[in-house]
Amino acid sequence: MAKFTAFLFIIFLIILSLLAFFNKHSVDLTVWEGVTYNIPVVALILISAAVGTFTVLIAVAIRDARRYLEHWKEQRVHKKVLKVQDLYSKGMEAFFASRNEEARDLFLKVVDEDPGHVNALLRLGDIHFNNGDFVRAREFYAKANEVRPRNIEVLFSLERLFEAQERWQEALRYLDNILEIDDENPKALYRKREIFERTGRWEDVIDVQNRIIKGSVSSDQKEKEERNLNGYRYELGLYYLGREETDKAIKTFKSIIKTDKDFVPAYLALADAYLKHGDSDEAEEILRKGFAETSSLVILTRLEDHLMGMGEPDKAIDLYQKALQQRPQDARLQFLLAKLYYRLEMIDHAFETATSIDTASFDSTSLHVLLGSIYERRTQHDKAVEEFRKAFNIERPLMVPFSCRECGHISKDWVGRCPGCRQWNTLTLDGLG
Repeated sequence: MAKFTAFLFIIFLIILSLLAFFNKHSVDLTVWEGVTYNIPVVALILISAAVGTFTVLIAVAIRDARRYLEHWKEQRVHKKVLKVQDLYSKGMEAFFASRNEEARDLFLKVVDEDPGHVNALLRLGDIHFNNGDFVRAREFYAKANEVRPRNIEVLFSLERLFEAQERWQEALRYLDNILEIDDENPKALYRKREIFERTGRWEDVIDVQNRIIKGSVSSDQKEKEERNLNGYRYELGLYYLGREETDKAIKTFKSIIKTDKDFVPAYLALADAYLKHGDSDEAEEILRKGFAETSSLVILTRLEDHLMGMGEPDKAIDLYQKALQQRPQDARLQFLLAKLYYRLEMIDHAFETATSIDTASFDSTSLHVLLGSIYERRTQHDKAVEEFRKAFNIERPLMVPFSCRECGHISKDWVGRCPGCRQWNTLTLDGLG
């Protein structure tokens, strides 16, 4: 590079010498008013070149100084960013290791270096939230919201905070803010549905459920949510029934049955609605229709209870006998008929029916309890003891509990929604299918 520069300088001197040889004249150069110099042409050229060179050197110096200053600033920012990243990374390690105090101190240092570090603010809020300090948690979440007011993670954090305090309206407000940004956000819709469900706002639950179904969910999930929709409509019907709005309840339960003829809880609730309305004949008809459509033993036993309550045991017996004519080998029906005979103190009929059950295909603990009770009434105590031993630890009073076919939850009382898995239409007579 130095040789090339020297070569250019020599060329410049040669050109300058030639110009001096061919231009021996002089010119007047005025540098100020009244100040004029007579100088050779070559001198003027040299002065012009020097001024130009000096100007270029100043421009280059200014450019280099500016670049240096920008580079220095970038270096400072870069070092700060690296420092913040290192502190945040160490804070996250402590956070996931549940070293909350250490994590809090590290995140506070991050915020000192960068007050707008949203993730550090959120983690500080999470630490205080997990410790039950909702006031401090809200402070950090609010600061994060000031920095990024439309950040979905920030809005979810605030929603979760208010939900934990059961401040439902504030929680719903933040969920609505999220849905304004992303109107199909599934997490926001599910949380909104949960809040409405917890507060018993079943009409709102159904509105949200329809939005979930219309949203971008998989076909399997959509099928599941459509089943849940009937469950929520069932809860709405129960809500109407509890408020003595019987007509609305009846309309709701009928619409469920029209949609899903196998939804057992709707038949039972509809029968209850008719009974509240004072129409026992319609209640009986619904239960008969429900059994015909679903073959549900839960409906059958409820119909038995209804007929017994109406003082019509003959109808109850006839109900089972007709069912057995269609399914003569159904041991479950035989067992329930035997239980009904025992209930009516028709001990011989109960004994004949119970002992005719093929225990190879139906070896239920409930059957052994029934047989033990029958033998006890027939004063055949040895056989009664033997049957009770077979029944193991079943309670002596004759009772068939309910179980969930999805999660196996056992319940002494029938409910439309399993308390265990929270699914509808899953409880059956335990051991009877």
